[in-house]
Formats: sequence, structure tokens, C-alpha cells
Amino acid sequence: MKQLLSTLLLFCLISSICFGQTYVVSGNIEGLQADSMMILKLKEKNMEIVKIGVSKGVFTFKDTISEPYFIQILKLNRETGKTDGKLTEFLVEEGSITISGKSGNYRDIRITGSKADLVLKKYLAEDKRLQMTWDSLHTLYEGYLVRTDTVNRKLMAVELNKVTFDQRVPLLKKYVRDFNDSIIGALIPNFCTLKSVLKKEDYAEMYDLLSENMRRSNYGQSILEKTK
Repeated sequence: MKQLLSTLLLFCLISSICFGQTYVVSGNIEGLQADSMMILKLKEKNMEIVKIGVSKGVFTFKDTISEPYFIQILKLNRETGKTDGKLTEFLVEEGSITISGKSGNYRDIRITGSKADLVLKKYLAEDKRLQMTWDSLHTLYEGYLVRTDTVNRKLMAVELNKVTFDQRVPLLKKYVRDFNDSIIGALIPNFCTLKSVLKKEDYAEMYDLLSENMRRSNYGQSILEKTK
């Protein structure tokens, strides 16, 4: 009997680890006219579509999860049943996530409860500021190119490379280093906008920064693939 109880307890523990991770999204959107919405779950290379009901701007849904992934929430037109604009999009992770704000303003929608989403968007915002600096410098570069000003064009090319390789790439690696033992550190390189300039050596360095557990994650394995 004791052996049977031990086996059952072990099975319950394994089941809770393998199947117990869930997230619950609760929304309360002021002025939301839709009585239903479409959820697009972007899991790796697959997309799942779920339709949920809405009552006076209030809705809820949940799902199991192994690693964070993006979802988009689309409003559905009451009369036609077709999509009527995107309400929001964010990274889901295990736990309770809350959506609030006003329906008519995409930027007003607030997401709380997903650390992965918060950190990713913080990184993207910092990187975007550097990208804007690069864009301004590139406008000057193109002007020198048109005027065949070789000296200043070369100087501007150096400045452009500094922004990319001395600021943007190190920023990405800093986030991987700071969150090396969290799934956040493994997922950020998969969502960055630097893929066109990152080399195999850069991906190898970021992979080495991750903890053993994060290297084994799907996001970690995706980084490893880019080192080959």
C-alpha cells in the first residue's frame, strides 16, 4: 500500500509539473462594443485561433503553457462577425494576467501580470531609441552619398557601426546576461530586431550566457540553431 501511495504521489507531482502550468487572462475594457473576440495564439511556428465571449467589456480565458508565447486579441464586429481591429498583443506566461483600458485607444491598453512581456517591451523600447539615433545618422549618410562626399560618408559609416555594434548588440547581450536563468533571457534574442547583423559568434556567446535549464528550453535551442 505504501508503495502504491508513493507511486501515486510521484505521478501527481510529475503531472503538476508537466500539465499544471496555466495562465488566466482577465479583461475589463471600457467602451468595448464587441460581444466576442478572436484570440490568436502564436506558438513557435504554429498559430491557434480561439473565439471567446465578452459581456459589457469583461472577458476571461485561460490555457496551459510550457513557455511564454505571443497572443493577439482581435475585436469582432457584432453585425458581420469579421475582425474589427486589434485590441492588444502581448507575451503570456504562467499566472494571472490583467488587461484594462479603453477600447478606442490601442496605446491605452495596459497589461499587468506578465514579467516576460514587461521586460521584452522594455528592451524593445531601449533598442528603438538607439535605432532612431541610427536612422538620423543614416539620413546624413545618404546625404553625403548623394553629394559624393566620400570623407564624411566614411566618417558617418563609422558612427553608424558604433550605434549598431557598440550599443545595440551589447544592449541585447546585457539583457541575456541579466536574465540568464530566466526564460526571458532566452526569448529576447528570438524577438530582437538585430537578426540581420548578428553573427553565429554572437548567438554562440548568448547561448553560453544562459543557464543549463534555459539552454534546454525551446527558445534556448532556437539560439543554438543559429550558431550552426
